[in-house]
Amino acid sequence: MPTHTPAPTLESEFSQAAQKIESLYHQLPAILVRLLLAGVAIALGILLLKLLRRLLSKRIMRKSDLPPRMLKQRETLRSLLSSILSYLMYFFTALVVLGIFGIDLTSILAVAGIGSIAIGFGAQSLVKDIISGMFLWIEGNVNVGDIVTIAGQTGQVENITLRTTLLRGTDGSLYAVPNGDIRTVICRSHGAHVAQVNVTIAHGQDLEHACEVLRDECAQMQKELQLSDAPEVFCCIANDARCITMRVEARCDSDESWELERTIRTRMFERLRKEGIKP
Repeated sequence: MPTHTPAPTLESEFSQAAQKIESLYHQLPAILVRLLLAGVAIALGILLLKLLRRLLSKRIMRKSDLPPRMLKQRETLRSLLSSILSYLMYFFTALVVLGIFGIDLTSILAVAGIGSIAIGFGAQSLVKDIISGMFLWIEGNVNVGDIVTIAGQTGQVENITLRTTLLRGTDGSLYAVPNGDIRTVICRSHGAHVAQVNVTIAHGQDLEHACEVLRDECAQMQKELQLSDAPEVFCCIANDARCITMRVEARCDSDESWELERTIRTRMFERLRKEGIKP
């Protein structure tokens, strides 16, 4: 005949719950000690990471009389090494915390080794970002402080980590571009840069007179702004049914190009307005 297990009574359930609470109560001091040790380990890891970052910055950036290009390359190296150091410190801190709670690290490493192939397939984009970040630094196409256009975004490079490149846009927006998404780099910081401003003149105006006015304003700008060369005026680079387009170009440093373009645009508009030329 089959035997039936009696259903647990309410009294037995209360008894089991009381035993669990009592067991937890006896284990509470040990749990609190482990939590305290884990907090201390995390705090020490954060302090050690800050100290190592500071020492790394002093070591790499100890010479400030280097050319700007070399300073940017050193800042890029500091950014990458700081990123690597952070990942390593987080990893070792996590191992210490797991060890404090009595978790067998050898079993975790064994499981990680067995599942490394599956993890590799799942982390292809991460590995791609890391490898691309290393090649960015080795080839020197992008450095911290450069003004670049990558992945459709334009801005100044603020930081380069193993995974991402951080760009600060002209409007203050911060773009985090994965290094694996960087295919083409347009860098405005290598060599001399040219500030370009298009000026439109409505049809029916004296084109030669407008060109002379713009050239005169360019000569005044060279004296007032102490430019090495006077901005050059190119008449009639394009036209449509409404206006004729002229262009003003001025050689400058890459860091000054946007400000110089705004200055040229404002001065040309004001000068044309004073001369009675309708833009």
